[in-house]
Amino acid sequence: MFRLYREERLPVRRRGGRKRAIGTRTPMTVPMAPKDRWSLDFVSDQLTDGRRFRILIVVDD
Repeated sequence: MFRLYREERLPVRRRGGRKRAIGTRTPMTVPMAPKDRWSLDFVSDQLTDGRRFRILIVVDD
């Protein structure tokens, strides 16, 4: 593929690199009371008959 592009003098598309966070990270604050900080995550699994399902997990830190 690259050779054909070169022969026709076409621009070769470059793949995008990994996006990196910009700036400095601030330390996460320690929750002082209930309901101060919540964590969310999706968990997926598969049943014995092959069907897949996803669950949203919500945790009060």
